[in-house]
Amino acid sequence: MWIVFSISAALLAYAYAGYPALIWLLAGLRGRPAGKGRFEGGVSVLIAAHNEAATLPRKLENLLALAKSEPIREIWIGLDGCTDGTASRVREKIRISNIQYSISNVQGGAAERLEVGGQRSDGQSATGNLQPSIHILDFDRRRGKAAVLNELMEKATQPILVMMDARQRVEEGAISRLLENFADAQVGVVSGALVYESAEGGAQKGAESYWGYEKFIRRCESRFWAVPGATGALYAIRKELCRPIPENTLVDDVLIPMRAVLAGFRCLFEPDARAFDLPSARFGQEGIRKRRTLAGIWQLGTLEPSIHSVFANPVWFQWLSHKYLRLWTPFLVLLMLGSAGIMAWKGGGAAKVLFAGLAAGIGISGLSFLAGRRIQSRFLGVLGAFWGVNGALLQAAWDAWSRRFEAKWKK
Repeated sequence: MWIVFSISAALLAYAYAGYPALIWLLAGLRGRPAGKGRFEGGVSVLIAAHNEAATLPRKLENLLALAKSEPIREIWIGLDGCTDGTASRVREKIRISNIQYSISNVQGGAAERLEVGGQRSDGQSATGNLQPSIHILDFDRRRGKAAVLNELMEKATQPILVMMDARQRVEEGAISRLLENFADAQVGVVSGALVYESAEGGAQKGAESYWGYEKFIRRCESRFWAVPGATGALYAIRKELCRPIPENTLVDDVLIPMRAVLAGFRCLFEPDARAFDLPSARFGQEGIRKRRTLAGIWQLGTLEPSIHSVFANPVWFQWLSHKYLRLWTPFLVLLMLGSAGIMAWKGGGAAKVLFAGLAAGIGISGLSFLAGRRIQSRFLGVLGAFWGVNGALLQAAWDAWSRRFEAKWKK
């Protein structure tokens, strides 16, 4: 049992502490910075949304403000079977802005197109500012984000596609900072950084602290060679690297960038290209998001089997250490607890102390998870996050192994 306990403890320590230290060391010793420079060319912004009437008009306002200084030439919005009036709210925001746009009401493959003036054919507004064209695909039947993204990626015409979610606010200059990295021909994808604007409750503080730890790892992976995935809130990719993805894909922001990496391109992390968000105020809600993402990592093994191949995947080491080993951490914890319990039952004094310490630590994290719903404490948030993440990992494993994949995200 000591062997089982020791191996489980070593793997757990490596996943959370050893690998971050190792990739930091490798980045320092053999780091390969990208050759940054001015990127000549425009971008198409792509957003797939479902029932975002409260957030999408605000996001569109953010993008139109960015377009005054950023090379945004097109904005493509795919409305995935919205039932909350998102389309009408977006139309109203565009009319107020007096910008050219088109709406395609997609019903069984047929499209009815509406063109509205407000912009000259040379792309200039009445005030002389360069303005993007806005294209809205309004699907009457919900299919899921991956299916909508496939449509948007095919229709976009600019050399760089910038993927975003509907919710987060993008900082001024963020897109230009992403584009600077494409001066290096080996760079295929550049991920921005998600920043939490404020965190008050225990769940929010825990998520904020955990994301800071994740960003440290991604910075090191980026300097060493490439990051195994991107931030769905903001990332850019060369259009020629965008191929249709399976419609049941759960983590498009990992599969699309990893396909570029498998093709020999780098996926970088640009910490100065920031999108701002607010983490969920409840552990349960944050857990649902995490559970879906983790189930998607399991799913990638069937969607893109070569991702686990040491011969096909240039970042196999990062993928195994950062993404795949994390999926097994709750099972390692259970193995540690079980093996310590068996040794304690057999009468070992040291084993009894070890088992009691492990059980107490897990129990404290569980209590912190519950207390964090009411108490605004970063310390409780971090302790509770351990319980919440490992609980989500167990649920995600069940979702993956039972093939309970649901491409249509439920809030």
